[in-house]
Amino acid sequence: MTNQINKDLKKGLGENGLTQDQFKSILETTLNDYKSGITRSTGETGSYEAKITNIDSVKDNSLKKRTTIVSTGIADGKKKSITTKVVFGAQSTLDTLKYTVGAYKSDELSKKCNTNSKYCVRGEGNLFLHGGVSIKGDFKVDGNIITTDRGYAYLGGQQWIPSVLPTASPVEGQKASHIVLKGNVYTFDHNPDYDKHIETTNFNQGTTDKDWVCTGPWFWPKCKYVEKTTDSKYVNTTGDLSKAFFGTLPVITQREPIRDDIQIENQKNVFYFPEGPSVIYAQTSDSGNVKTFYNDLNFKNNYVYPQYKVKGYTSTNEDFEFTGNNYFGNFATKRSLYIRGSKSNFKETKFENGAYIGGNLIIGNTDISEYSEREYPNNFEKIKLDGPIFVEGNVTIEGVNGQFNTIMYVKGDVTIEYSVINGLNNTGSLIIFAGGDIKIRNNSLYQDNPSNIKGFFYSEKALEMFGVGSNIKIEGGVSARRIVLNAIRGKASKSSFSGSKEVDDDYYEGQANQLKLPPEKSRLQIIYDPNIMNTYADLKSREPMVISVDPPQITERKLE
Repeated sequence: MTNQINKDLKKGLGENGLTQDQFKSILETTLNDYKSGITRSTGETGSYEAKITNIDSVKDNSLKKRTTIVSTGIADGKKKSITTKVVFGAQSTLDTLKYTVGAYKSDELSKKCNTNSKYCVRGEGNLFLHGGVSIKGDFKVDGNIITTDRGYAYLGGQQWIPSVLPTASPVEGQKASHIVLKGNVYTFDHNPDYDKHIETTNFNQGTTDKDWVCTGPWFWPKCKYVEKTTDSKYVNTTGDLSKAFFGTLPVITQREPIRDDIQIENQKNVFYFPEGPSVIYAQTSDSGNVKTFYNDLNFKNNYVYPQYKVKGYTSTNEDFEFTGNNYFGNFATKRSLYIRGSKSNFKETKFENGAYIGGNLIIGNTDISEYSEREYPNNFEKIKLDGPIFVEGNVTIEGVNGQFNTIMYVKGDVTIEYSVINGLNNTGSLIIFAGGDIKIRNNSLYQDNPSNIKGFFYSEKALEMFGVGSNIKIEGGVSARRIVLNAIRGKASKSSFSGSKEVDDDYYEGQANQLKLPPEKSRLQIIYDPNIMNTYADLKSREPMVISVDPPQITERKLE
């Protein structure tokens, strides 16, 4: 019965989805049909009858219902009765959000890789922890974990900077961090080529190189290429995690990971709406290459497109920029959108029911350039952003002192640098699901205090973060098909300090001092935020359309 109910719900949803009110009606009608009638079935072992006897609401999710299904029948000549409680509906929270760090493999995207290289990620499923990275919470890794006691940075060339092994700390109430691991744990102490290293797929296999070897007299040598094979320089330490982690050791658990089906590209159907009679146009006459709105915009209950209008000419096919406080019900634009703020006071942009961005989304001051401007939040633009957003292109967040409460579905790449991001009203977060790469870098360069970013970042490709010269703390988590985290502990500076090590005219905490410092002194911290799932659920509830049905969830089963 459960499979048939879900099949009926999917059919009622259709190809383009339903509004929330429409889906609630379909859900109610479908379940009541099964409550008023009896489903009969006959199998190889016997026959049974099933009926819904009760339908209850689900707390904090009006798009779900909890049902009680009673099945009675004859099996192997005996009468049996089973009472099952099953939840039907849409918009569950994601298993992905339960982990601080998750490196996953995707069968669907790997198949696409066979015909389109843009879907390929070498080293898929692997988690690289280079140096003194500090992670608080649990892991889910479909591939391998690779650690070393050196952080990586590109400083006039590739540099492996002495540090400490990464730390995996438990959240409050746990004795140890847990790792759901499908592969192995490896360590290394050589200086590999960084790009080749993070694309490695087999850490047990040695390398084969060709050397040009000459023999005979110097005036008439005989030369040829000779293959030279060396053993793998990676050491499998799965059985002894003390060689891979510093401090309290994590515990490896064997559990089949749940696969979340995000379907980023399909989210467009939730947010996009065409121009038409019901659309209101917010107009500007600014003549720049990017058409700027200098005044506040207030369209809280409307479907809105921005429009350039001058001397009888109108166009929505432009790049637009917001500078003030802006409030919309539903918003859409065909090309790129710039959201700016002010150094002196916060400017807020709110999309109550969501926004569709047909080009790129650029938030903050991308012209910030001088080190003196980049390093201090008082030089960043103060921006508040609220509401779910779909972006066809890339997202750039730069030079921002932000307060965010948003889910972004991004088809392209995401770059976050020179920014501080906190939750809006101390409860929100920045949750990003990206089809492209995510790079979080150049935040609080050479500063003792980290840039705080409250958010969760999910990529269908690779995610890379730096905490060597940068100093960053993520409250939330990260998930991608390949994750590379680079860090040291302690200070980084443009000038020498006691106990420092010089690397290409920059100075970093010496390894001896790093060994004495706690995980909180890591320049790259990722700390699990237990409120992230509540934020996700709250933001999902504001999306105007339902485009998928969750699998039935059995919460209780009793045999009588």
